[in-house]
Amino acid sequence: MTWPFENDTSAIVKRISNRSISANRKRNIFIVLTIALASALLSAIVLYGFGVMQETQNRNQRTAQIMYHAISEQQGQELYKQEEIAWVGEFFNAFSEQVNHSTVNFTYANADMLKSQSMPYSGALPTSEDEIVVQESFLDSLGYSNELGQTIQIPFSDGTIHDFKLTGILNLKTGDIGRYTAIISKKLVEQQYENNIAMDYYIGLKDAQNMSEEEATSYASTLAEQLKISDDNVIVRSTYFNLKDENRGSDMLFYFLIGFTTFIGSGIVIYSIFYISVASSIRNYGQLRTIGTTKRQIKKMVYREGKLLAAIAIPIGLVVGNVIGYFLVPAGWYWLTTLCVTAGVGLFAFIIVMIAIHTPVKRAAAVSPLEALRYSDYKGKMKESSVLHRKITPASLAKMNLSRQKAKSTLTILSLALGGVLVVLISTMLVSYDGVAEARGRDFPVGEFNIQLNANQSWDTADISLTGLQQKNLLNPDFVNAVESIDGVTGIKRWYYTDAEYRVNDNSEKWIQGFCRDEQQNLEKERIAGTIDYDELVAGNGIVLLKERADFYDIEAALGDTVEVDYETESGQIRTKAYTVMGIVNEYSYSGFSKCFTLPEQLMNEATGIDCTGTISVITDADKFDTVEAALNQLINGNSDLVMETIKESITYYSGIQQLSFGVLLIVAVIVVCFSLINLVNTTITNFLSRRQEIGMLQSIGLSKKQLIKMLCYEGLIYSVFATLVTLVLGTGLGVLSVQVIATINPYFYYSFPWLIVLIYLAILLIVQFILISYTTGSLKKQSLVEQIRAME
Repeated sequence: MTWPFENDTSAIVKRISNRSISANRKRNIFIVLTIALASALLSAIVLYGFGVMQETQNRNQRTAQIMYHAISEQQGQELYKQEEIAWVGEFFNAFSEQVNHSTVNFTYANADMLKSQSMPYSGALPTSEDEIVVQESFLDSLGYSNELGQTIQIPFSDGTIHDFKLTGILNLKTGDIGRYTAIISKKLVEQQYENNIAMDYYIGLKDAQNMSEEEATSYASTLAEQLKISDDNVIVRSTYFNLKDENRGSDMLFYFLIGFTTFIGSGIVIYSIFYISVASSIRNYGQLRTIGTTKRQIKKMVYREGKLLAAIAIPIGLVVGNVIGYFLVPAGWYWLTTLCVTAGVGLFAFIIVMIAIHTPVKRAAAVSPLEALRYSDYKGKMKESSVLHRKITPASLAKMNLSRQKAKSTLTILSLALGGVLVVLISTMLVSYDGVAEARGRDFPVGEFNIQLNANQSWDTADISLTGLQQKNLLNPDFVNAVESIDGVTGIKRWYYTDAEYRVNDNSEKWIQGFCRDEQQNLEKERIAGTIDYDELVAGNGIVLLKERADFYDIEAALGDTVEVDYETESGQIRTKAYTVMGIVNEYSYSGFSKCFTLPEQLMNEATGIDCTGTISVITDADKFDTVEAALNQLINGNSDLVMETIKESITYYSGIQQLSFGVLLIVAVIVVCFSLINLVNTTITNFLSRRQEIGMLQSIGLSKKQLIKMLCYEGLIYSVFATLVTLVLGTGLGVLSVQVIATINPYFYYSFPWLIVLIYLAILLIVQFILISYTTGSLKKQSLVEQIRAME
């Protein structure tokens, strides 16, 4: 506001600030680039965090609240008539086959089911027996294009070839590890099972978002009673209601920490660039003060420069960040969230710019015109030396220069260190993960290959249970001898389990496993109570509770409790055996998914009258892995009752999950490093420009070009050394702490220092320093010594 007795100088202030902007193009490029990158990074990260949560919420809203398991088609059709039901998903896992040594799961699902499981497809779903929808990666493995309507031939492990008409493409990105999904028609399923199928029906309620789990349970039970569906076949999906009601505090904290760290890093960079920029122009402001410019007018000029640059950079950054955020999680994009994030990030970036300008401007406006003309942005009081004659060297000159500008040096080192710490921390997470250990712990305690019975999944034996396959004695001594005779095989390990049903304390489940004498030692390490002794369990007809798995299934049992197990014998009869819980262990390494109970395999084999081997692990010479794999594939080819998994596939699967998680974070860290390097470049070039006169005077009294280059090298080396020290100390400490925390959730993390990443980071620092030295020395060649001495900021 201009009072009546005041002169309106706004036009002059505007003109001077415009000229200042025009005269500092290099500075402006750095500032605009940094603010735009910061704004883009911040908005992209925040949008990614909200997008993931929104995508989860959207997916959750599409999922079913109720599932009726294994009911008849007549009962399922009645569900479509219920007014409270919004959609019905039909699902049946028909069978799986080994096709070109890859596992293909043939499944029937209707459109609503695929939509609820986020399985998009193009084309049409199959309706006749010879139609199919498969993944594009599976077509590639067979040598076909993705042209719809073509006939594809699928060779099965029994030697038969089946022709299918391709009606659609399933857009799933799995299958690279030898596992594919194929959608078949209901007619084909009915044909295979002779119209005797019990299908799963997933229910989406119309008003589910406003219902509690108790209300959904009540409705599901009432409807089941009306349709004469057994209570055992009714499942209310607690996951839906838990995800709907929980605040996802852990996810919010995770993204908040990422955003906060990025805010700090980008804030330091923006502050540093503006601090250096404004401080280097203080002498110009002093000249303006001598001709009558007031403190208020100087503030207005500088604030206007900052606002103009921010007005250019922030919108550019927000647009780029929004685009990146959308493409990172397109399914989680929501316009209101994007609008709020855009406004919030834009406001924050603007505040950072204003804060960055405020401190140096306030200091410049506070000094007198004479002091401003003599102002130097080198801060701090030099320590007086008691030595009268000191040796001046390039190293001592570099040290003195950086000590005179402690604020800028500290900001630059902090900026470099922050990026380095993030890179070291996240890369530590990547290199500390052991995919081999997880594959060993979950699927391959021993051996490199698992050959297992293809229970309830093969084309020709879709209605045969695991016990039915075990009755065939496929993994007999002759088969084992054939495996052991393969060059490179050093041994085999049998794993025992069967699909018997057990009951304990009014709870019932299926699947039970057995253990051999050689597994007793592993069980003993995890023993909580009772005995694990093989002979004692056999003598006492005892069974062992696997507590971790039992807790997962809400199976409660204690020492002394009775467990009744229904086995199917060799003759097809059901035999019930009662066992006493004589031991409790936490968990132990086992091939395949763990069960709730285990007992000596001798008791299991005696009860069924058959060999209950379900899987054979093949132990091989590591140098002959490929040879053994080819021989094993040839051995089981033509037998659809046997399938094989390799440890390489398992390692690829588990490692891919971790790389995806930490890969995004590593990208964030790399961008922060880019900010840090921009700050380093800006600091170095600004310092050089402000010291051209000083460097010219040093050259005039004998400083050679070689000594000048050494001095600049030492300055860059000091930056790099201090930043590296902070990076190594802080990054290593946080890395150790983070690995310890993550290891409590995933035990397959073992601390390892990321030497390669650190060396690459240091190499980049040295390359940037070399480029800066080349730039500064090259710039000096363009000016004579007299021009340098006459140079003024």
